[in-house]
Amino acid sequence: MGRTQLTMDVRGEGWRETVDPDCIGPLLGDCHNLLWLDIVDPGPAELELLRREFGFHELAIEDVEKLQVRQRPKYDTYQGYCFIVVYAAEHTADECVARELQLFVGENFLVTIHRGPLTVRDEARRRWARHESRRDHGVGYLVYTVFDSLVDGYFPLQDWLGERMEAIERAVFMGAEGAAADLFRLRKQLLRIRRLLAPTGDVLAEVIRRGQPRFPQSLGPYFADVHDHSLHVLGELDSYGDLLGTALDVHAESMFLRLGQIMKRLTAITVIIMVPNLVASIYGMNFEVLFPPTGWEYGFFVVVGLLACMIIWGFIHSRHMDWL
Repeated sequence: MGRTQLTMDVRGEGWRETVDPDCIGPLLGDCHNLLWLDIVDPGPAELELLRREFGFHELAIEDVEKLQVRQRPKYDTYQGYCFIVVYAAEHTADECVARELQLFVGENFLVTIHRGPLTVRDEARRRWARHESRRDHGVGYLVYTVFDSLVDGYFPLQDWLGERMEAIERAVFMGAEGAAADLFRLRKQLLRIRRLLAPTGDVLAEVIRRGQPRFPQSLGPYFADVHDHSLHVLGELDSYGDLLGTALDVHAESMFLRLGQIMKRLTAITVIIMVPNLVASIYGMNFEVLFPPTGWEYGFFVVVGLLACMIIWGFIHSRHMDWL
């Protein structure tokens, strides 16, 4: 079951929280009212509210119904309003999460739709409420606070990814167990989050370029600043992708180097054992005449000394060749 929260800013009367959603129709007719309707987990009742009170196009309503399908961020224009899809970025202890946010922007209203609680909405509301000249820019400034809060939420994700990158790099150079699995997991998450967040800059550029009445030119520098921040974060994500690719190459190369080192050590051990074993095998044959002879009282000590010299020589030679 969906939840709705209607907030209204009335000229000369201030900000009103928790307005009854049943009053949307009459309130929309007054251009002095600025309405913000937030819908969480929309269901049939909320979709019918959007059709009845706002008259949104069926194609836009279908997009709302597909809220969990991971739509591509976009900016669609309809008569009297525009429909925007963007993504907020969050992260848990070991995973990054993209949360879809849909916006309907009209002359005096903003409708936000999302699944579950969204910190972006709460932060945008706080910024909007404490801005003294918020009414001067109308609903455009409210949309700006949403985008500004949205992009600001990308920076903690960037820091978290950077920390994960450094941890994986250390694990790769130390040859830690499971480094490859962590590397592939992070790379997959980065590709997925990059695919969803990258078009956010295009959406902001579209808002700046079209210059519709709901986004006056006075807000151009504000949106341009948010656009620059989004490009900065996305550029960092691109560099992380390149670093992960390099880390993968380094990991593969280090695995080959470790394998080569193991093969050299095994070869050195084989050489050290093989030469004394050759001498010992000769004395195991059924020859009557051997040197030193088997009947000589010092023969055993001479052969053991010879074997010890061979082992020491093999060890010194292997160390000199850097095989041990």
